Amino acid sequence: MSTASIRFISTVAPTDVESKDERQSSISAPSYSSVKPKLPLRWQAAMIALTCMCTFGHHWSSGLFTTLKTTIEHELKINNSEFATLVSVANLVNTFLCIALGFVIDKFGGPLLSAILAAFCLAGSAVEAGATTNGFNSYHVLIVGKIIAAIGGGSLDNAQHKIFTTYFAPGNGFALSIGFIWSMATVAQYIGQSTANVMSQNLGSYSWPLWIGAIIGLFSFLCAICVFVLDKYLRSHYEVVDCCKQFDQPNAGSVKVGTFHWSVVRQMPFTFWLVILFATFQNAGVASFVSVSTQLAQQRLEKGAVVGGWVSSFYLLLPIALTPLECVFIDAYGRRVTILFLSGCMFLTSMILLRFSETVPTFICAYVFYALAQSITSAPQVEIVRSIIPDPNYYATAFAIKKSIIQGSVVIIVIATGKLQDLSPTDSLEGAVTIWLVYAFVSVLISGALLGACYTSLGQRYLPAARLSQVRPKHLEREVERLWELRRHTVTEEGKSDESVMPRQKEVALKSPVPTSVSLYARWIAIGAGFAIILIAWVIFGFGIEWGDHASATGE
Repeated sequence: MSTASIRFISTVAPTDVESKDERQSSISAPSYSSVKPKLPLRWQAAMIALTCMCTFGHHWSSGLFTTLKTTIEHELKINNSEFATLVSVANLVNTFLCIALGFVIDKFGGPLLSAILAAFCLAGSAVEAGATTNGFNSYHVLIVGKIIAAIGGGSLDNAQHKIFTTYFAPGNGFALSIGFIWSMATVAQYIGQSTANVMSQNLGSYSWPLWIGAIIGLFSFLCAICVFVLDKYLRSHYEVVDCCKQFDQPNAGSVKVGTFHWSVVRQMPFTFWLVILFATFQNAGVASFVSVSTQLAQQRLEKGAVVGGWVSSFYLLLPIALTPLECVFIDAYGRRVTILFLSGCMFLTSMILLRFSETVPTFICAYVFYALAQSITSAPQVEIVRSIIPDPNYYATAFAIKKSIIQGSVVIIVIATGKLQDLSPTDSLEGAVTIWLVYAFVSVLISGALLGACYTSLGQRYLPAARLSQVRPKHLEREVERLWELRRHTVTEEGKSDESVMPRQKEVALKSPVPTSVSLYARWIAIGAGFAIILIAWVIFGFGIEWGDHASATGE
């Protein structure tokens, strides 16, 4: 019997009476919670509503730059590479910052960090608006505003998710709450994008949409303050069951939540890294497409900025209604990996239509498929991270790792597409479409492989977390028992039978990394690849600055 197997069993089986008592005390603490009334549904609804509005201003403002791309380039006298640098600087800031803030969110909780991060979003949006007011038109001040806003916006959604991981469990409202977040974010982005060029033309300055975004940001900041106060009130007057702490592992106290420990990163299962690999291509391709979608619509339809803004924001209408319904489906039936695969297929279909046809009907059809992909890609990724990690106490850390790597990938593709557009004599985006097509194809391959692993004995043995994310919540315990039988060889012969291991402990064990050298090396490679993507992003960003400065100096 290997040492790795012994360590593995020690994490899933209680070793003595003291550990059982500690676990029971942690679950039942505080002792006076039983005398408090149960949290009413109306207060849960209020928490959802206020939390969803915390990012409303951020998403409103973030969509303005893509819609105003042509206007911003003209007013600031910058090229495509410089605009790509402006857009991607927010992603670059969050390559490392997201990880650090993820640990802070895990330690201090979502409500407090929501208020702090919303304040950064408000300050950043105000600086952005000021940089374009009264003919100031400062490119560098605009970048400073983007950086300040990025400090808040990059992890604000993580803080929201942490709030909902506390109040809702997987299969019991968590997915639906995430769906409401993305639905409201989509509403904000749609209104911001669809009205930006209209306000810019009718009010005589493109600074007006940015100032409106700053005002909406103030409203979101006030909502975040209300979330913090409401959370304190609910915890003091009602029985708030923390859905993370009620499933604490017996040895959870060995690592202090909210502090950086390599063991937390290393203990993420290989399924988690495969989901990140999928998101590295899918999310980056989607983000790059969004950054130039208005200009692409102008080129294909040969229309002005107002029409281009309306068409490019069309894809946001479908997610408003479809995302919450999709999350209801996830809460009831699971099938998270299937939804990831479908979103990849729809994104691939959209890019194929854009690449190989330039007719208007095909272009509209491509945007419809893109809207479908956008509707079903974000919320399942949030939900699947919660469902595949062994310890939900470290959800914010896991989500931050995923988001940091994605931010690096976004920087790479956004700057690359900007450079390709500058190299085109006609300022065409055809080269960018080709890159998006490749990214979409790779994302389909990855999600397809992950889906296949859910239905093969080999995949279920070595990637059981993926299989558990597929099953219906009410069948989860039965599936855990079945998968546990496939992994019986990991149970030692030291007198610990299956009867001594609780179903929740079996689930934690199945979601934990397989205790083999191959699994260890694979996870180290995944961690190294993630850092490589982030480092490459910083290098590419430096090249982007050089390309923009060179083009400005030569007048290209």
